[in-house]
Amino acid sequence: MLSKYSDENKKIAMGFLSYINDLKDFHNMEQELNLYSEDENRQLYLWKSNMDDYSGIVALSFSEGTVFIEYISLNPSYRSQSNIFKIFDDVQKRFPKLVILGNFELSKDIKLWRQNKEKLEKDLEETD
Repeated sequence: MLSKYSDENKKIAMGFLSYINDLKDFHNMEQELNLYSEDENRQLYLWKSNMDDYSGIVALSFSEGTVFIEYISLNPSYRSQSNIFKIFDDVQKRFPKLVILGNFELSKDIKLWRQNKEKLEKDLEETD
C-alpha cells in the first residue's frame, strides 16, 4: 500500500533514503526531500507491505501519460522481486490511466512485471 509522503513521516523517509548511496549525506537527503515537496510533478510515497510498518519508499515523477519510477528503496529484509512487483501493482492501482516507466535499473523488472501480468490475464481468460 502506498501512502503519500508528508513531513510527519520525515524520519521514516530519511531512514529509507539513507539506503541510497547518493543520499547518505544528510544535506543531499534534505535536498531530495525538498525537491519532492516543492515540485508538483514529483511525489514520494511510503510503501507498506502486508505488515503494519512501512517497508520502503518510492519516488515518482510525472509527465504526460506516464508515471516514472525514479527509485525504490526498501528495508533490506523486504528486498525481493515479488515486493518490487507489489509496488508496481500499487503504483498502477493509484494511477490506472498512466503508463509506468522506470530508471535503467528498474526497466528490466517492469518488463518482467508486465509479462507476468499479461500471462496471468491470458491464463484467466483460458479458464473462463
